[in-house]
Amino acid sequence: MLKQPRDTAVRGDDKGVSDMSGGRSTVSGLDSSHLNGLSDPTDLPALRSALAAEDPEGRLVPLGLDRVALGPEVVDTVGDAVAEQLARAGRTGDGDIVVLVDATPIQRAGADLKSLVEAQLVDRFTGEHAVRRVVLRGHHPTLHADDDALDAATEAVAGAAAVVSVGGGTITDIAKVATARHGDGATADAGGIPLVVVQTAASVDGYTDNVSVILRDGVKRTIPSRWPDVVVADVTTISTAPRQLNTAGYGEVLSMLTAPADWYLASVLGMDPTFHRAPRDLLAVFGRGLDTWSPGVAQGDLGAISQLTRMLAVRGVATGVAGTTACLSGVEHLVSHMLDMHNGAHGRPIGLHGAQVGVASVVAAAAWEHLFAEFDPTTAPEFPDAEAIAARKPGVLAAFAELDPTGKVGEECWRDYSAKLTRWSAGRDTVLAALAAWDRHRAAVDELLVGSASLATGLVAAGAAARFADLDPTVDPATARWAVANCHLMRNRFTVVDLLELLGRWTPADQDAVTAAAAAAVDAAQTGAVRT
Repeated sequence: MLKQPRDTAVRGDDKGVSDMSGGRSTVSGLDSSHLNGLSDPTDLPALRSALAAEDPEGRLVPLGLDRVALGPEVVDTVGDAVAEQLARAGRTGDGDIVVLVDATPIQRAGADLKSLVEAQLVDRFTGEHAVRRVVLRGHHPTLHADDDALDAATEAVAGAAAVVSVGGGTITDIAKVATARHGDGATADAGGIPLVVVQTAASVDGYTDNVSVILRDGVKRTIPSRWPDVVVADVTTISTAPRQLNTAGYGEVLSMLTAPADWYLASVLGMDPTFHRAPRDLLAVFGRGLDTWSPGVAQGDLGAISQLTRMLAVRGVATGVAGTTACLSGVEHLVSHMLDMHNGAHGRPIGLHGAQVGVASVVAAAAWEHLFAEFDPTTAPEFPDAEAIAARKPGVLAAFAELDPTGKVGEECWRDYSAKLTRWSAGRDTVLAALAAWDRHRAAVDELLVGSASLATGLVAAGAAARFADLDPTVDPATARWAVANCHLMRNRFTVVDLLELLGRWTPADQDAVTAAAAAAVDAAQTGAVRT
């Protein structure tokens, strides 16, 4: 058996294990990384230079985001940003400026933010461009990035000189897809429709990346879209957003401390060729020190919200340049997507993604701890042949049958899951070689992973949801267990849960042990908070 997982919340002297404290990350080789010298990840010229130095082979996706304006009064710069991007795209004098919004009211210092932005644009562009507000409404209580919304937005921005989206992650994702459809994903300097994103909450990281999360056939999927040209992150607006949005953002941030371990695992086992040191180092440089400002998130402190907003911006950039969401999307995101599918199928509101991710990050860390406690690397995992893979299909369809009696959702998930198993079995030699070098890979994982106790402590300090029952809508124990138990079945992405299953260590008893360990971590964090 391997030794128990090390959690620096308990044992601060454990060498090489990441925690949430300040100071330089201990990720191997980081001292020589050009990214280690960056003080501000929103300094995009410096970031581009550092990324280029770390990527001589040119494997990374070029950073197409032109600028991030982050500060307490930057909402006043929206007009300037649009004018700047119009000039870059050579679109002066042609088309409307479309302000794309949903129906949710957003206040800034007692005023309607959407009207403030629209009025600013009217004052700036009268005589040059008409300014037209488009309000998207869906079939649900809140707007979803489904095909209807995407098609409506695509029609609305046709022929636009520029698009300004004002709102949260969903309207941002929709705006990125809609403008990409009219410009082959190009940014303003490449001749695409200029897109300025006005961020109104620190709830997700999708403002600064080049993909969009959409709902298709009842299943959450991440698809390529485009980089925005400018992100205007007005911290005054963001700090007064509903508290649950920003605490959800804190939950989203925590996947920086779990998902890279899944990404690395998939890489060394031959399941994902996209792993790259630079996005890993970017996350490591800026993904520490959360404990110094997390309590301020609960209080709406302007400095803490600035740090949170900056951290989310880093996440989006890392995902974009990596060319995959895998660097920040592991077990915790799969569980969140499962909850979305369940709520959507039962006509319930979709919960806040980041809040779900935060709760599931504790579960993800507990799953890793379970692996470390139980795994004997000299025992070969299962490598199912084609017949054995096919035999799993009824179980996968059954897992999703309640969501869709037609079986469409189950079939969609089976396509991804069966492809994953096929790739796994075909790579038997790579897997066995990685397991033979497990001590080295375990050390690398230690540097990327934060323990469940530390994650739970951070959630409690930030005033964020820490249990499934804390989420809105609340998640009952049976649904939570279903989401955790079956999360690996929904997507063609390899995580620690896949490895546990293939090792025969993802039985109902194992699943109960992991969820119980996560609950115990939260209990301890809450008890410690009360004592403090």
